[in-house]
Parts: sequence; structure tokens; C-alpha cells
Amino acid sequence: MQLSKKELRKVPLVELEISDRVATVTLCRPEALNAINQALLHDFEDALCQVREASEVAVLVTQGSGRAFSAGSDLKELAECSPQQAAAFEYTHGQVFAQLAELPQITVAAWQGYVLGGGLFLGVYHDFRAAAQGATIGLPEVAHGWTPPWGVSRLVELVGFQAARTLMLCGGQFDGESAQQLGLVDEVWSNEEFEAQFRGWVEELASRPKAALTETKVLLREMRVLNHEHWERRTVEAFERCYGTLEAQQSVDRFVQRGDKD
Repeated sequence: MQLSKKELRKVPLVELEISDRVATVTLCRPEALNAINQALLHDFEDALCQVREASEVAVLVTQGSGRAFSAGSDLKELAECSPQQAAAFEYTHGQVFAQLAELPQITVAAWQGYVLGGGLFLGVYHDFRAAAQGATIGLPEVAHGWTPPWGVSRLVELVGFQAARTLMLCGGQFDGESAQQLGLVDEVWSNEEFEAQFRGWVEELASRPKAALTETKVLLREMRVLNHEHWERRTVEAFERCYGTLEAQQSVDRFVQRGDKD
């Protein structure tokens, strides 16, 4: 499948644009801070399938619309689920985002605005992450009463065991510069300069020989020590056990009630 040099495809919750060897995937639920529900996940996977077959594309960029990259999993959707159903949904999230590592293209997450929970973990599945200085980044899962349900082994691989432990257990929010100090992001620019600087950085990356980019990505993937599939299953099992607790359900109820009042 060959896509034209510039083609815009609109699907309900994800927008895909391809231009000059760069595919840009935009999450389009700004009213929900691009929270990840099953419909968005389906559309994201569809976009990945299109990019995989686009031989002219060297780099894929994932970004969010509005005020967030993504605020993570959609708790309003999960509120209707049993722990078993919620765990099954979350496991699917990890399986879809794991496809980013299998793409022949280099993948980059553009973090602006809120990057929380599953939004942070979505970024971890990318080869690179770039952040605006004023981004609001954090992992609130443990504070809500459950474990992060996917992506944990990739976070450990990225920032190291102790930093990952601090991020997950201590929670809190931090900005782009702090994320870079943790090894979580590769590049940081001010909010005002982010768009121009980020695009220039991506264009320079995309200008490199595609075969060399792809083969290097494959080599690095094969050198990994952690078995991510094993840890994805272990992680979602822990999530299921925690999600069924009274504390977790109370957190979900508070979130839903707060949303209903807005």
C-alpha cells in the first residue's frame, strides 16, 4: 500500500497525516484530555496498520489534540467494567501499543500538556519522547488504588529500576525538564519553541537513510534483555487484583461523579 506524499485520513478519534517521510498520528478526544477508550484504541491500531504499509515513511509521530497528549485510560469506560473486564481491556491497550516497537519506522511521542498514567506509558512504547517544558507528567495509578496495567517493564528498561519505582510508588507531577533528568524524555524545549524545534528535530531524523534507521531499530530491539510479553501479563494480573478493591472502586466513583458535575 502506497500513500501519497501528503494524505489526510480522518477517523472518529484519530487523525493520520503523512507528509515528507513523516506520519503524524493525532489523538482526537480533546474534551476528555485524549483519554484512551476502546474506540480510540481501535482507531490508533488502524493508523498503525496504515503506517506500517507506507514504505516512504521513515518516522511516526504521536501527538495529542487540545490540552493534553493523553490523560491515560478512560476511567468512565472502566467504571462499567468488572475487574476481569477492565484487565482484559487494559491488556489490549498494551498489545496495541507494543506494535509501535514492531514498526519499521522510528517512532516519536510529542508530549505537550497533560501526560498522565496511560498517556505516559503510551509514550514509553515509542523509540523517542520529546516534551514541552510546561508539560504536566505523572503516574497517579498507585494513589488511585491500582498498579499501572501495562508498560511497566518498558519504563524500567528506559529509566532504570529505582527511578521507575519512585515514579510509580511516589506519584506526583513534574515538568519536561524533570522528565529529561530522569531519562524519560530525549529532548525538551520551551512551550513557545516546542512546535518549531520538534518539527525540525523530526525532519532531521527522517532525512536519514530509511534502511539504516530500520535495521538499527531491529538490532536494538533484539538486544533487549527483558521479556516484555511476560511482564505485560504479570502487570495486568496485578492490576486486576487491585482494581477490584474497595479503595480502587471508590477512586473510580469519585472520578465519574466529578465528571458528571462538570
